[in-house]
Amino acid sequence: MFFYLLIGAIVFVRIEKPVETIEMDAYLEFRQEWTKRLLTNGFTEEEIDSLFANIRDASLAGVWMQNNVTSETNWNFWQAFFFAGTLISTVGYGHVSPRTPTGKLFTIIYCIIGIPLTLALLSALALIHLASISLLVLILAFIIPSLLFVSIEDDWTFLDAFYYCFISLTTIGLGEYTPGDKPGQPFKSLYKFMITVYLILGLCCMMLFLATLYDIPQFNLARFFLTKSDSDDEGKPIHNIQNGGPKYMKYDEEETLSMDGRTPFTAINSYYQ
Repeated sequence: MFFYLLIGAIVFVRIEKPVETIEMDAYLEFRQEWTKRLLTNGFTEEEIDSLFANIRDASLAGVWMQNNVTSETNWNFWQAFFFAGTLISTVGYGHVSPRTPTGKLFTIIYCIIGIPLTLALLSALALIHLASISLLVLILAFIIPSLLFVSIEDDWTFLDAFYYCFISLTTIGLGEYTPGDKPGQPFKSLYKFMITVYLILGLCCMMLFLATLYDIPQFNLARFFLTKSDSDDEGKPIHNIQNGGPKYMKYDEEETLSMDGRTPFTAINSYYQ
């Protein structure tokens, strides 16, 4: 990270420094020209410095007037709303900042509360992603197909159709509802083909939902049943002898083949001997 910062600093200096030099030369030329004019009109060097300092401070504060048109204030509602957003998101553009002691104190308190709220929101985006996927799967894989089945199967209610979709896509498959089996079903072959396509796509949607659910740490139930040593040392031999008694051992096939030609049981017996 330190070397990455060094690289960034070097690149930015190489890119931005020449432009800054040109702008500084232009400013010095501008200032020298106006200094000559103001000196001939009775201004002193101190007054000229104060004039340029006042212009700089007004510009940094966002207060400016050109052609009798005053610039927009920095502290209207929407500008302040944007400023609050830059605070709690830690972006902090810096073009606007509080100038009063009360404003600076409120900025500290506001950031102490707002930044943790922003971090909590970012950590909850995984849950928002899960909710979006769940809603999408519910609509595309269950609700819309259920409505289509109700319109085709005369003796099915919406609950029956939804029940069929759920039983099918969860691979339970009880079999009490089978679409397209009633006599005289029009376009029966095409209907069966479309049902097959729906089942395949629906199962893909369910796998997407389950994969998303598995990636959410709050819903990964395996962490409640597996310790770190169980998950990290899976398939590795455990030589942990406590209280002098033999213990069950884990070993994988590759390691058993590297025991100087001995069988695992021979190696274990020689180990304890």
